[in-house]
Amino acid sequence: MKYIKNIPSTDYLICENLLSNGWKKLKEPKDVKAAILYSFPIMIISFFIELILIFFLYQPFKDIIKGNSELKFELTLNLNIFVYLVAIIIFLFIHELIHAIYVPNMLKSNKTYWGFNGMFAFVYTEEKIKKSRFIIISLMPYITLSFILPMILSILGILNGFICLLCLLNAGGSCVDLLNIILISFQVPNGAYVISNGHNTYYKH
Repeated sequence: MKYIKNIPSTDYLICENLLSNGWKKLKEPKDVKAAILYSFPIMIISFFIELILIFFLYQPFKDIIKGNSELKFELTLNLNIFVYLVAIIIFLFIHELIHAIYVPNMLKSNKTYWGFNGMFAFVYTEEKIKKSRFIIISLMPYITLSFILPMILSILGILNGFICLLCLLNAGGSCVDLLNIILISFQVPNGAYVISNGHNTYYKH
């Protein structure tokens, strides 16, 4: 696993080689900006689902919704703001680390990369991955950080408003992952393999 600053550009020579060897190109958004645009409805749905979960897990939020408490938001420019920003960045890296954990031979792979481009952390791999594994890789950060984590913290009695916010941001930020899952699920046959080349994805049974 190697560090890079940006996701590699599409290598069109590799594209031609893949197509000539029976791989098919996935119908998908042409770049990250387009993917975010197409996944916006998924983001709204993810936010809504997460808010429902928080309603049942976090009593102060339930009280606000029921009108038993007032919503108070105070922004103080002090050290706490810096701590919160750092926590958000760490949460973002944990999201990507969970992706990486499920990549086959993640540590030994010379085709798997991680990076931070100044705004977003990312994990990218050019390994040949089975459809089922690809779906797991894409889904686990969403399930782990937006569902399992708040449930466990609620049971332990240590769930708070800021953690709920992190879980909500993760749910919304997972929209592109969820879009990828939908595209793979409907286009790629069961048992087929998936491989990435820049922003292009190919599959072969």
